[in-house]
Amino acid sequence: MLDYLKQFSTDENRRRKAAWKLLDRRAKRSRLQVYRPNLVWIQDPTFADAQKRWGTIVGMPDDRRFFVFSTAASMRRVEGDTADIGVRYGTSSYFILAGLNAPNKAHHLFDSFEGLSEPTVGDMENGKKTRWEKGDLQVDENVTRKNLSMFPNCHFHKGWIPHRFPDVADKRFALIHIDVDLYEPTRDSLEFFYERVNPGGVIICDDYGLTTCFGARKAVNEFFADKRESVIHVPTGQSLVVKA
Repeated sequence: MLDYLKQFSTDENRRRKAAWKLLDRRAKRSRLQVYRPNLVWIQDPTFADAQKRWGTIVGMPDDRRFFVFSTAASMRRVEGDTADIGVRYGTSSYFILAGLNAPNKAHHLFDSFEGLSEPTVGDMENGKKTRWEKGDLQVDENVTRKNLSMFPNCHFHKGWIPHRFPDVADKRFALIHIDVDLYEPTRDSLEFFYERVNPGGVIICDDYGLTTCFGARKAVNEFFADKRESVIHVPTGQSLVVKA
């Protein structure tokens, strides 16, 4: 496209701006979004380096990767371990660990590695069943272990939520990342980890703003309805709670 626009302008910045406007108009017709090229996070060198090292492994979109990357970086001075509930290929764990850059902090990973659990009535919206089925998103544990082999501070807890949570009952946490898509495992994760997050620590729900994960949003809203903290819904579709 930039080559095509050369016939209209020799100025590269003007061509890029024109290309963005054209793409933006086309995207809006389909209710899609094109990020502005002058956003700092897109050009952030430390994030770009992390992206390059992670390579082509599938997982979260770039904006959600940066959100956990930058949030984790802000937790370096908060005492406590980190945890990722719902790991799949390990993308979220990788960007948490890359952003945190603190090998002295233990990182705990919880996943059945058998895919999603059975959806329940909590995952229904207006009487309609969720798109998810038991076993969706399954990944072999050995694949994830290999993907994260560069981080010796990873501790895997294989099993259905919440069966392995007692493994860390005596731990305190700086960051909890929840990505389990469904109502019951999201609720169970919040019920266990909330009291174990240190003041200033954070809880991220990856699925909060996704139309495909009504149950996760419902669980978060119900849990924090009577808590001191507020749920911040960010444009990436994630939610953030800062522990008071």
